[in-house]
Amino acid sequence: LPLVTEPVTLTIGIAQHALTTNYEENDFTQLVESETGVSLDFELFPSDEAAKKFSLMVTAKQKLPDILCMGFSDIERASYGSTGVFVPLNDYFENDAFYFRETLAKWASPKELEDVFKYGTSPDGNIYAYPMYSIDPGDSSALGMWINKQWLDNLDLAVPKTTDELYDTLIAFRDNDANGNGDNNDEIPLIGHSQWMGNVDIYLMNAFIYDAFAGTWGYQFNVDDNDQLYAPFITNEWREGMRYINKLSEEELLSPISFSQTQNELRAILSDPSDTDSIIGAFVGHPSPLFGGDGVPRVMEYMALPAMVGPKGISWTPNAGWFASYSTQITRSCENPQLAFRVMDAISREDISISHRYGVQGTDWEYTEEGTPSHVLEGYNVVYKQTQTPERGARWTSENNTIWHATHMAQIPPKLHGGNQKPEYANEYRDYQMRDLWYESVPLRFYSHPDKIATRLIFTQKEVDDISELQTTIRTYVDESRTRFILGDMDIENEWDSYLSTLDSMGLSHLLEVSQETCDRMSAQ
Repeated sequence: LPLVTEPVTLTIGIAQHALTTNYEENDFTQLVESETGVSLDFELFPSDEAAKKFSLMVTAKQKLPDILCMGFSDIERASYGSTGVFVPLNDYFENDAFYFRETLAKWASPKELEDVFKYGTSPDGNIYAYPMYSIDPGDSSALGMWINKQWLDNLDLAVPKTTDELYDTLIAFRDNDANGNGDNNDEIPLIGHSQWMGNVDIYLMNAFIYDAFAGTWGYQFNVDDNDQLYAPFITNEWREGMRYINKLSEEELLSPISFSQTQNELRAILSDPSDTDSIIGAFVGHPSPLFGGDGVPRVMEYMALPAMVGPKGISWTPNAGWFASYSTQITRSCENPQLAFRVMDAISREDISISHRYGVQGTDWEYTEEGTPSHVLEGYNVVYKQTQTPERGARWTSENNTIWHATHMAQIPPKLHGGNQKPEYANEYRDYQMRDLWYESVPLRFYSHPDKIATRLIFTQKEVDDISELQTTIRTYVDESRTRFILGDMDIENEWDSYLSTLDSMGLSHLLEVSQETCDRMSAQ
C-alpha cells in the first residue's frame, strides 16, 4: 500500500443502510482511500429493493458499479457469474490476496481457510464473490437452557444434568410453590420461544439424537460413520425424544406457547424490572436480548445449564458452523478488476477489518493485551478493546458517518472476534447477564457436536430446480409434525407410521439422494 501513484476512482454499489448518514464523507471510506490511494464513489441502492434494482440494470445492459456490495443466494451468484455479470476471482486469490491470506493465516486454522474457499466456490469451479469471514465464536452453538437457581435453592434441589433429573426438577417447580409467593399455580416450569435460539424442542431432542433440522441451522441432515446423509427425524431415537418432550407438555411442565410466542413476548416477562414474582423456572433462548439491554435484577436468579444428557448418554448441541458471507462482487463494467480486488484485499488487513466493524482506531477501538477477553474459550486472548463513551457510543448500533454498518470485506475470524476485551457494563446486572449467563456458558456447548456435520450444501441450478419444492414441503411438514407430536395433536404412538409414510410419499428418499450427490461433489473439490 498504497496501490496507485496516479488518481484512480472506483465505484462501489451498496444498499443504503439506515444508520449510515454519509458514505463519501465517512471515516471508513477515508481510511480505505488514504491507505490504497484509490478514490471511492458510491452508487446507493434502496435497502428493500437492492437486488431487484440490480437485476433491472443487468437486464437493461446498463453500466454497473465496479464493485457491488450485495448479498445473493448461491444459485443467484453462480448464475450472474456464469453469464459474465460477475468476474471470476480465482486468479486474483492465487496472486493478489496478500492481506486476506495474512489475516487468516494469523487468526484462522487451515481448515477454516479451506472452508472459506470451499463454500464460496460455485458448481462451475469459479469464485464469484469476495468473502467476509467475521464470526462471533459463540453464535454457532448458542442454543442453551438457563434455569432459576433461586428456585433450586428454595426447594433444595441439585442442578439437573440429565433428562430424567430435568423432568424431576420441573415437577418440583410445578408442584411446590418454587417462587415462594404462596401460589402453587403461577409457576411456568419450562418455556421457550419460536424465533432465533428459542427452540426448546431442539435443545431437548439433542439429548436423544443430534438434530439440527430446523431453520436456524439450515435444516441439516445428519452424517453417519460412512459419510452418508440420513434424516434424524425418522429414527427411533427421534421418536424417543418426541415421547419425552410430549410428556413434558402433557404434564404441563413445558409451556405450549413456546411454539408460538415471539422472543419479545418472552423478553417482556424476563426483563421486567419490577419486583413482581418470578414465574419462569427454566427457559431456552439467548440471554442477551431476553433480559434487555439495561440490566435487570431478575437476571441474577438464573444460571446456565450444559446440554442435557439423555438416557443413552447422548448430549449434543446443534451447531450452525462457521461460514463466511459472500456479498462483494466485481462486475463486468469494471475496467481494472485487479485493482478492485486489491482494494478489497486491503480491507482484509487486520486493523482495517476491525475498523470496518468498530470504527476509528484510537477513538472507537484500540489494540491492547490487557484485561479479560469477552469469550472465555481456550486459546482466546485479548487483542483489542472498544473505547466508546456515553457521548460517543458503539458505532455499529448508532447513526453515524463513521462506518458503513456492513462488514462486506472484513476478515475477523472467531479468534480475533473473540479477542475483544470484556467491556465495562452499565451495572452488575448487565455484567452478570453478559458475562456469566452468556460468555461463560459458551464452553458448556461449544464442542458438543458430532465431528461430522453437514452444515451447508451448495446445489447446482439443476438440483435446485429438482428439489426446491420438495425441500419446502418436507421442511414444513416436519416442523408442523414436530409441534403437533409435542402438543398431542398427533399421537407419537398411533400416527408414527403414517408420519413416516407421508414423508416417503413426499419424496424424502429423493431429497436425500440429491443431497448426498451434492455432499460428495463438495467433498471431492
